[in-house]
Amino acid sequence: MPITNKGWELHVKRLGVQKKGSLKRTYGDYQVYIDGKAEGGLSGHMCETIGPGDNKKKNNGKRIQQGTYPLWTQFGRYRTIGYSKDLATPGASHMPGLLLHGAEPRDGILIHPGHPPSLYLSSIGCFNPTNPLSSDDVMNIWDSRARVIALIESLKGFFPNAFVHETSTHIKGATVIVDGEPKDAVPDAMLKEFASANVMATPASLPVSKKGAKQCAEWMVKNFGAELTQAVKGKPYEVEHLCAIVCQETAYKWLKWIGKHPTKTIIDRCVFDASGDYPGTSRSAFPQNTAAFRKRFGKKLTDLLIEEANITRRLQDYGDQVWVYKGYGILQYDLQHIESDESFFSERKWYSFDECLSRCCSELDTKLVDSKGDLWGAIRRYNGSGDRAQKYMENVKVFTMYCAEAIGR
Repeated sequence: MPITNKGWELHVKRLGVQKKGSLKRTYGDYQVYIDGKAEGGLSGHMCETIGPGDNKKKNNGKRIQQGTYPLWTQFGRYRTIGYSKDLATPGASHMPGLLLHGAEPRDGILIHPGHPPSLYLSSIGCFNPTNPLSSDDVMNIWDSRARVIALIESLKGFFPNAFVHETSTHIKGATVIVDGEPKDAVPDAMLKEFASANVMATPASLPVSKKGAKQCAEWMVKNFGAELTQAVKGKPYEVEHLCAIVCQETAYKWLKWIGKHPTKTIIDRCVFDASGDYPGTSRSAFPQNTAAFRKRFGKKLTDLLIEEANITRRLQDYGDQVWVYKGYGILQYDLQHIESDESFFSERKWYSFDECLSRCCSELDTKLVDSKGDLWGAIRRYNGSGDRAQKYMENVKVFTMYCAEAIGR
């Protein structure tokens, strides 16, 4: 069954049946599309009970029939909002989940993690997202949980109104398209091909690894958890989104400083981006280069910012340069904002995490208005427009999944 190229679509393609002794499951792959465009980081594999698909009898223990099913938020043993943040207890209640309608008289058809006591399959009709598995493999609960959370976060950005109240709510424009009624076994030899396709769906330009992203999120919450929690109150973005932006913006520079330098030094020294001055680079926003900045703002402020850049350069064992850098603070407030917010730069306000966080949230709030409440559209606009902004958003989407896993969201 083809996707419609309209709205948020989770396409599940059933590949066949896997067996391990007396255990059996249907195995497939999945990919999320928004208006027909594949979403990076929202793909993988899916485990279900075996067929044939049957929606005619309630509690029949079979997989649901191939078809299209609208998505709703879910509350019960599995929850779309307010699920457990416990990362020490596998399967701690409540686990994250989403609800499918349209299989009536069958009910309780969910997307939820694979979990103990049966990690080969945790379903009597539901869907368990997973990494690639051979017929002998069991699911990893933390991987499966992170995949469900990534789907929830994507849906929250797509239709935030469904996430306002803790009542089961239709996520308008969001569907699951289930494709196929296979009966035959999936040869394990085919799995490498499927796994490679899944890897290719993840952006290739991530500036830090999954391990690095999780380290970043853990450090952020350890040092600034209260500030982050306060900042997202009543907002469509969460702590993990802000941590993911940090992963994309600056973590590749300062992760290696953890344990070597105090937290304050790390915050102070987030002065990066020599675009427009570094050989082979250019910049369209003001200032295009140091000469343009000096002409507008004079010698005193120019020299101050050059010295701030050089202090950071020395920390990295680089020689001094006569360049004004363009990104300030752990969330990289761009120097173009000096025209309306001069004091942030002249008074070195990026030394304060609160000041950096305030600018980031203010900018996201503005972009949310521009994107009519579409969170991922706002995050794309946060970086500008065009292909670079699209890649930025796709990276942040993957980092959000990693950060949510790290901090137990």
